[in-house]
Amino acid sequence: MADQVINWLLLLRSGKATAQDYNDFLAWRAADPLHENAWQQLTGTLAGSTFGRLGDAYPAGYATTAPQPPIPLTPVPAAATAADVAVPPRRRFLAGSLALASAGACAAYVGNAFYPLNNVAADAATATGERRRYILSDGSQLLLDARSRVNLDFTPAYRQVRLLDGAVTVSVAPDARRPFLVQTAEGTVRALGTRYMVRQQAQRTVVVVHEHEVVVETMAGAHGIVRAGTGARFDASRIDTPRAELMAEAAWEAGWVDARGRPLAEVIAALRPYRSGSLRVSMAAGGLPVSGHFPLDDTDAALSTLQDMMPIQVRRYTPWFVSINVAA
Repeated sequence: MADQVINWLLLLRSGKATAQDYNDFLAWRAADPLHENAWQQLTGTLAGSTFGRLGDAYPAGYATTAPQPPIPLTPVPAAATAADVAVPPRRRFLAGSLALASAGACAAYVGNAFYPLNNVAADAATATGERRRYILSDGSQLLLDARSRVNLDFTPAYRQVRLLDGAVTVSVAPDARRPFLVQTAEGTVRALGTRYMVRQQAQRTVVVVHEHEVVVETMAGAHGIVRAGTGARFDASRIDTPRAELMAEAAWEAGWVDARGRPLAEVIAALRPYRSGSLRVSMAAGGLPVSGHFPLDDTDAALSTLQDMMPIQVRRYTPWFVSINVAA
């Protein structure tokens, strides 16, 4: 859906759209409430930002009402026509290409803030601020955290979920003939009828087990068992000792960040998939320890609570850029 919105946005901002193109655009918006909702979410959020309200900037002479009989193009004044002719064709082409490239880059940035562009090629994925449950063909279930994506590979010999970004909680349907595997960049988490969470981080994986146990195998061949009520981190070569406090890593399943002396940088990292735009924290502030529960579905409230309880300053420059530093 997001790619359709971006395509319409690029066309309408290119200056090349015809009256028929605009009629088709209005018909697309009216054809399905989901279309209109996607358009409003993508373009409406830009109000008041440094990008302007892109969705409301239409070519001159185009109405913004519901689809009607074909809308004629507004005639171009003679003075404008003469001025346009005076511009060399090559310069007009370069100016138009630059404008289209700028609009494309801006639309891609905006689209990626809501729905990561890499999600288009994934078998299952979530947008910014979205948690979603999927039911697989074997009866197993996946719960994806915000801005997460997976690919599926089910064969007669095994069932594999390839975690590309973010986190997934799996509730595995028993099948003695086909083990259930979650593959990450660092290794494989294997189970035969259990519920566990796996998160892909930078050069490491976190696994938390809710029921039964799982077997972890790193890319280098190291093996380890993680049992219910504990979690462990592993990289491509080794597995840390499982411990109970890592169960807090799965609090996102209920919409929370559970911090128990965690560095502020980790708490902010957990909030980022739930907030469009840039959320930055300085090195000095990022090392401060945090304890408490913070809502993922209301990041503004979470940031305000953090500012009230910690010696930090949260600066909101625009809805798209927030900076966190140690308070003066």
